Amino acid sequence: MTRTPLAAGIAVLTVAIAAALVSLPVSQAMAQDPVIAAAGDIACDPVDPGYNGGNGTPDRCQQKATSDLLVTGELSAVLMLGDMQYDSPTADRIAAVYHPTWGRVKSITRPVLGNHEGGGTEYFNYFNGVGVNDGPAGVRGRGYYSFDLGGWHLIALNSNCTRVACGAGSIQEQWLRADLAAHPAVCTLAYFHTPRYSSGHDGSHVTLHPFWRALSEAGAEIVLSGHSHNYERFAPLDAEGTRAAAGGMRQFVVGTGGAFMTGGLSNPLGSSEVSQNNTFGVLKLTLRPTSYDWQFVPIAGGTFTDSGSGACSAPPPPPPPPPPAAAPADTTAPVITNLRVTRKRFKRRTKFRWGLSEAAGVRFVIARKTKAGKGRVTYKRVGTFAQAGIQGHNGRRFRGRLGRRRLRAGVFRATVRARDGAGNRSRKAQVKFRIVR
Repeated sequence: MTRTPLAAGIAVLTVAIAAALVSLPVSQAMAQDPVIAAAGDIACDPVDPGYNGGNGTPDRCQQKATSDLLVTGELSAVLMLGDMQYDSPTADRIAAVYHPTWGRVKSITRPVLGNHEGGGTEYFNYFNGVGVNDGPAGVRGRGYYSFDLGGWHLIALNSNCTRVACGAGSIQEQWLRADLAAHPAVCTLAYFHTPRYSSGHDGSHVTLHPFWRALSEAGAEIVLSGHSHNYERFAPLDAEGTRAAAGGMRQFVVGTGGAFMTGGLSNPLGSSEVSQNNTFGVLKLTLRPTSYDWQFVPIAGGTFTDSGSGACSAPPPPPPPPPPAAAPADTTAPVITNLRVTRKRFKRRTKFRWGLSEAAGVRFVIARKTKAGKGRVTYKRVGTFAQAGIQGHNGRRFRGRLGRRRLRAGVFRATVRARDGAGNRSRKAQVKFRIVR
């Protein structure tokens, strides 16, 4: 079949568009899952013997080499895991070392405070702006905050517990639980400087267990920390730090941001799966809708790497609603009003009438006058009958009989009491009548 010039042109254009799409980065050709990078313990003091004009030595001051891993353009966020500048982040030191290196990705950095940040004055000045109260580093003086990225919820916490309390019931722990409840995402990641579990320098920190428990109970997937100058990956753990048969949180310690390494990995914790303290680098995480991929990326010339994938657990179901509050006990007695008979003197029949404040059963006790004299009157009970009553007006015909027995002539008294469904009994009401024969 011979193509027309128009058809041929369309075919050429289609091929050209397809080729262009192939050549585009994935983020442009289709929606891409966000990729983040994380590490802590980063920039050397300019007077450090390993600074070497900013180029570092094989075992110290590799902040420039780790920052080179961050400027590729693929990252949606950089999580700085604390201790940004040694030995303390003065404005001069930050300007000299951190800013020319990791500062290249400052616009996408979401940091947490490390123990070397002290009170955090210059830390907040650098990330939020001089004197600015709130910004990418959270509220000045608090340093904990959260944000969403893709379908994930990320939570930054302050592990400087002597400055901002971390214990159960503390303001920060209560904020964490409230934030988790308000953001029941399928996938959740939390990060703070000091690790809850670590086989390396300074070990595990039990003071952070309230954070761990709250995150675990909410079904979080990942916890990131620094402080121990090494890389360590743990198996998924439950709320008490034991290996989880299903679900569980995976903790990564990533204190490999460039400053220097520390020891302490000779006796790894039983839940530790991988650890090393001889290669600087960053942890990259691809945050997929219901899973994640991790990869430890070493600096140029480094050979250690670590990678894998994990699944997100569904958020725990919300607690069942509390049972409805029990209705207060009914302690109000019914009231009988306006009890009367239509004929007070009758031979064959009359009718009782009365009012009720609520629906209740009504019981009539009929008694006959037996003696009168000297101011004393006696009545003898001759029978009873009952009737269900409604709220409002009620009536009952009376033919001078109780069952099959016909009452003799005389003066009678009807004593009436009502009893409602809660067992409350009314006061007595009485009315007199006379039967004549």
